[in-house]
Amino acid sequence: MTANSDIHYMRHALAVARRGLGRMGSVRPSVGCVLVKDGRVRAAARTGDGGAPHAESAALAAAGEDAQDTTAYVTLEPCAHHGRTPPCAKALVDAGIARCVIGALDPFEKVNGKGVEMLRAGGVAVDLGVLEEECRAANQGFFLAVRENRPFVTLKCAVSADGKIAAAPGERTQITGELAHRYLHHLRSFYDAILVGKTTMEVDQPQLTTRIEGYVHEAQRIVLDRPVQEMLEDLAARGITRLLVEGGAKTHTSFLESGLYDEVILLKSPKVLGEGGVDAADFSNLKGLKSQKTRALGEDLLAIYGCSA
Repeated sequence: MTANSDIHYMRHALAVARRGLGRMGSVRPSVGCVLVKDGRVRAAARTGDGGAPHAESAALAAAGEDAQDTTAYVTLEPCAHHGRTPPCAKALVDAGIARCVIGALDPFEKVNGKGVEMLRAGGVAVDLGVLEEECRAANQGFFLAVRENRPFVTLKCAVSADGKIAAAPGERTQITGELAHRYLHHLRSFYDAILVGKTTMEVDQPQLTTRIEGYVHEAQRIVLDRPVQEMLEDLAARGITRLLVEGGAKTHTSFLESGLYDEVILLKSPKVLGEGGVDAADFSNLKGLKSQKTRALGEDLLAIYGCSA
């Protein structure tokens, strides 16, 4: 395989892995695995909902005997320990794969490097670090949960042209249009939990559900009721690796002041709500974040800020 081929098939594995984000239900990564032989994909799979089966096991099962002599493209190092499932590294060896291309090493101490060792000891050629940054970013919540005992945190806010989130205190206000509304439901589908402040819950009474026709996704709904760091540690202990913070202004401000956020998504409306409106949190000084994407959603503008790649 050429370097370009490795990048191509790892991108395929990443696309498959991302379909599982927000669906693990535990501190487990959503991994993608693609089996390739003679320039043709023989099988592709992601980690199953709830964390099982693992991507490698699912791909091997789909390929059957055709898995022999394939190259496996895996976004995260195959596990090397017995947990809910047997070691995936051993399963790949037993299936007779010829080569394993790994995006990123698993930070979990029972795996970190041991999966690579098991593969190589079994006669499998191993290449590391293909699209490593992208593979790490796809499971940044898992990395943060393992290393910092907290989930990946995204702050999302819909704001008017004059920096307001509501027309008046205590008044529920629809700021953005239909395309932005659809985007929000798409966004929610990638998160394990959605958080709002107590006032937002009382005023807006949001459902905080993912409403996409033909797609079922149940994120946990959280109301902020204690210090941020303490709550994040509790959420990580409950298996939440991706948290979407939808507001309101006080809640956003508490996260901004604590520095406990990894991404900011702003939906900017051309509407002007006037002096009587409720001010949004101040998103003008985002620590360590840079503009990653801007895109029109009808009359609204989507702006995403994250860590530079």
